[in-house]
Amino acid sequence: MASVGIYCILVFFMLLLGDINPVCGILEKKVGDWQMIYRARSRNGQSVVNSYMKQGVASEQTETNPRCVSVNGRDQCRTNYRHSMIDRWDSSGVQKVRLELYKEGELVAHVVFNGKSTTSTSWFSKENVLSSNWFDLKEPNTEEGKQFSFFGYSNNDIDRRLYINKHWKGGCSFHKGWMVVVEGLARGNGCNYEVSLSYPVFLYTPHTYADFYGDFKREADVLVISVIANRVNAV
Repeated sequence: MASVGIYCILVFFMLLLGDINPVCGILEKKVGDWQMIYRARSRNGQSVVNSYMKQGVASEQTETNPRCVSVNGRDQCRTNYRHSMIDRWDSSGVQKVRLELYKEGELVAHVVFNGKSTTSTSWFSKENVLSSNWFDLKEPNTEEGKQFSFFGYSNNDIDRRLYINKHWKGGCSFHKGWMVVVEGLARGNGCNYEVSLSYPVFLYTPHTYADFYGDFKREADVLVISVIANRVNAV
């Protein structure tokens, strides 16, 4: 009971900052019309795709740590945050979806998607892009190896997810794009830019245009997915 009391005190102070749901025992974050439905931290050993897709997980009902909805990577949380609304996507009336990348609490990249008539993964497509800090994201792309996929490219050696790629053919030095979530890499395989001691890593270009991954090698520490929807919580 003491832990619940402490949590409620934290809720009160965070409520003053307009951060989370005022109902004690429900952990949610809403900023304006945007409701957070997923939050992942880099290098925590947990697959972004698998935790996002894991049906039945309702972090807003079971998690009591406010750090789990923080955009600052220093606020560590033992699990990725997953709102149960993801399981009710079809009945939630999703209007827009926003993907954000943060580094030390600062927003470093974002893409806003049209969420109407989409599924919990199909919103992640070039056709649905409404706006982004990457101004060339919607430009025609006829280069070989282009990717714009939630599930990305995966085989026994490499796992590249939430992959927005402009060019892939010709070897690692020619890999060019906007962002990729690297979930794993077999020893001796993959490219130097995606080698890490721990996974997942969230790579992004800091420019307003696609660039060679090997050149920019920037890593965010928090990935957030939020929605504007008619109904986020179950009735």
